[in-house]
Amino acid sequence: MPGTARRTTTAAALAAACVAVAATTAPAGARPPAAAADAFVTRDGAHLALQDAPFRFGGTNLYWLGLDENVGGVDYPTGYRIDDALRTARAMNATVVRSHTLGTSLGCAKCIQPALGQYNDAAFASIDYAVARSRALGLRLVVPLTDQWTYYSGGYTNITGWLGLEPKAFYTDARAVAAYKDYIAHVLNHVNPYTGLALKDDPTVMSWSLGNELNDMTTAWVDDLGAYLHRLAPRQLVAAGRQQGVDAATLASAQVDIVDVHYYPSSAATEAADAKAITAKGKVYLAGEHGTTTVTAADALALADDPNVTGALSWSLFGHADDHGYVQHDDGFTLHYPGDTAAMHATVLAESAFALTVAGDRPRPAVAAVPPLVTAVTKSAGINQVAWRGTAGADGYRIERSTAGADGPYTTVATGLSDNDAPYLDPATPAAPAWYRAVALDRAGRPLATSAALATAPGQDAAADPLQSFALTSSHSDTLTITQDGDGVRVAPAPRKAGQITWSRPGLTGFQADFATLDRSALPTVQTSADGTTWVTAAPALQRRGAHTLLTLGNLPATGHVRLDWKAGAHPAPLTGATWTAAASPVTGKPGAFEQTPAGGAGGVDTRTPFTWTASPGAAYYTLTVSRNADLSDPAVQATSLRGTSYTPAANLQPNTTYHYTVTAVNSAGSTPAGNAPATFTTGDLTVDDFEGYPSDSALATAYPRNSGGGAVTTTLDTAHADGTGHSLRAAYDHGAPGYAGIIRTLPAPQDWGGATGLRLWARSDGSADQALTVQFVAGGTYWETTVPLTDTDGSNLTIPLNTFKNPSWATPGTLDPGKVTQLSFYFNGQAATGTAWIDSVTATR
Repeated sequence: MPGTARRTTTAAALAAACVAVAATTAPAGARPPAAAADAFVTRDGAHLALQDAPFRFGGTNLYWLGLDENVGGVDYPTGYRIDDALRTARAMNATVVRSHTLGTSLGCAKCIQPALGQYNDAAFASIDYAVARSRALGLRLVVPLTDQWTYYSGGYTNITGWLGLEPKAFYTDARAVAAYKDYIAHVLNHVNPYTGLALKDDPTVMSWSLGNELNDMTTAWVDDLGAYLHRLAPRQLVAAGRQQGVDAATLASAQVDIVDVHYYPSSAATEAADAKAITAKGKVYLAGEHGTTTVTAADALALADDPNVTGALSWSLFGHADDHGYVQHDDGFTLHYPGDTAAMHATVLAESAFALTVAGDRPRPAVAAVPPLVTAVTKSAGINQVAWRGTAGADGYRIERSTAGADGPYTTVATGLSDNDAPYLDPATPAAPAWYRAVALDRAGRPLATSAALATAPGQDAAADPLQSFALTSSHSDTLTITQDGDGVRVAPAPRKAGQITWSRPGLTGFQADFATLDRSALPTVQTSADGTTWVTAAPALQRRGAHTLLTLGNLPATGHVRLDWKAGAHPAPLTGATWTAAASPVTGKPGAFEQTPAGGAGGVDTRTPFTWTASPGAAYYTLTVSRNADLSDPAVQATSLRGTSYTPAANLQPNTTYHYTVTAVNSAGSTPAGNAPATFTTGDLTVDDFEGYPSDSALATAYPRNSGGGAVTTTLDTAHADGTGHSLRAAYDHGAPGYAGIIRTLPAPQDWGGATGLRLWARSDGSADQALTVQFVAGGTYWETTVPLTDTDGSNLTIPLNTFKNPSWATPGTLDPGKVTQLSFYFNGQAATGTAWIDSVTATR
């Protein structure tokens, strides 16, 4: 499998490789062919196979599928979140997902095993759904059964703690081993009601892991537990690994099929070396976790070319939140699709390209896009803001509005929005009832799926409850159950049971409920209340919509509560969704007074300084206009619908340039400029890199990789510095056979050096003869470089006029336009083939 072409793959080719499966047209519940779904992944020495064909894979970690910590506490994830995350993994071409909480669930009230010898089988509900959806989507699972770390889902120290043992006794004490085996048997023998299969008999589970990052395993323990798993689940595989490096016990044990190694930071060279060592011992190699912040396209595709690498799984993916935007996590390695930032987007492309490449031509089930859901249209100082729940695999969205009714016609009010733009403010909010819908778009801007419309009116808020949980209700009876139904849910009491569900909203004016039935006798009674204590039976309007019945209440005066009350019956009507409207806070006038910064006349302003302002009372949003012209024409920055009190432009302002700017507060009654607007300020030098933002040498090396065609360069952070504090870049180089050595920095975002006349940097020499530094940058796609001598062994500032940079002879000729600089490189020269140089405080200056 030749790799040269792939290792030089362009970003455009990587983008093409990232196939969004949501663009396909199969039914939403489509399953892979029965033969594929029912086939087990098998091991042949150091490699895996599926249906007699080699099985290599890319994928991700979704550690929370069985029990979630990202819901304001610990609780089970909703069916939507499970399904959306799995679909998002598929959109990244994943074929395998690793999930701790599908197997590790000890020591908490919502865990499988809350206490020694006690089991809570209600905890299997989300596990069962995740396994069933993985099966339907053609995904295989790696499931750890315990954990080195006692996180919210527990680990092996729960077992030793219950027994009064020291933690390491988990591997040697017969009582601990017996307790762990009992837990394993309970999990593996559990029958999934969605599939009718015991977990030990489900091919969806590719492998059970002895645990996550177990650091103290002994060979005897690995042999014993591995053999036990093989006896319980003879057609599934056994994986094991420790926190860092290759575990000797797993490598030696005949009971381990897959050796799982973790990488923080990710390193293609280390992964390749580990893979070679593990396959040499006849084991399957898996990079079970690698931190996403250091994954590059070149590394991903190099690993894809390495036949010793059976699989690699990123840490870690999060999908859409139940209401709008993404689920957020704070460990620094979160991935969202298609990416919150340029760096995350590049990682998503790299991971997707790796997964697609190693999967080869293996067929996978088609997956239809799930329509987005408009969850709220609420007033912000009289301006409509639209929130929507996203679609897995969507690259963006457009928001459409109608004033003629739910059936349209619709006009586009915004397009090119990301999930991070929700909720979206509609600056052209009409003074009439309006219906809003969201359209999910693919990478080419083509529609994938369209939401149902949500209506609102002047002075009114509207919201929708998808009923994935009871989070938006004020109360519900324990007899109600939430049952997944395709892309939605059904909520109803158990047969022959009564049940109630209540919503409470100040100023409630209207309510609508959707029931999956045409049997009106099975519908619940509707009651309203002004105080939540005294209830009045209402007479809703009923309307047939397909096989559903819509129940509508309108013009509710002084009502804050609505309740559905099912009487005991054989077939209670299942509720599939609810919407309501409520009175919005009135707008009494234009926004109030406020002030903006930078202050008028300020000088030396940082080119990346945020614009800030005090809050304007009654503002819905703010606009910002920045221009080199006093009349604010031809703006350099134009931003609107800003809801906070600060804004940092995506690109830097030009250095050493005078700007004029105004911040304006807006609501439905009008607009108010800042009290000190317009203001004028002048920027200072642009900091290109001061080497203070790198937390480690490895992060620096990732940011400044060596030119792979040249000799070796080792970069480290050094305390030598231009102003005596912080760090500089220290480069130890060896020209070797190529005769040159250098490092290349692709800037996180293009920089505008348009107001600069020179590049200034601090540099230090090691004193070797004729040592020199070649500085190279790429501007507008064209290379420019110049060479300066390095002579000062104490370090000094060097200013290099931009007009001394020339096109190198090997580069495409062009005209220097410093308005878009995308790359900065340093090459180290001199009589000696080896040496050391220091660089710091690189700025574009006048």
